[in-house]
Amino acid sequence: MRSPFRQPLALLVLVYLCGCTWVDPDAGADNVTLVMPKHVADCKSLGTTMVEVKDKVGFIHRSDEKVAEELLTLAKNAAVKAGGDTLVADGAPVEGTQKFKIYKCP
Repeated sequence: MRSPFRQPLALLVLVYLCGCTWVDPDAGADNVTLVMPKHVADCKSLGTTMVEVKDKVGFIHRSDEKVAEELLTLAKNAAVKAGGDTLVADGAPVEGTQKFKIYKCP
């Protein structure tokens, strides 16, 4: 006999997972700042990074805020690895993907 709680339990697990953060910041990532393009005029460009996270789990879409937060964390991690300290978003997130420009500023 099938448990009457199996489907609701699976749904609750999916909803819980949609709210979880799966990306941890690397050491130094908290020192990387996100700025507008006008603030990097005197900075050295170190390249770009394209970051990606899951924007949905199964058929349930994750919150835009959580996805954006994780994308930024991944971009900060990439900036640290590249020796940068500043990011500029190169467009908005699209389906869990976003591009950032990395800079080293004086």
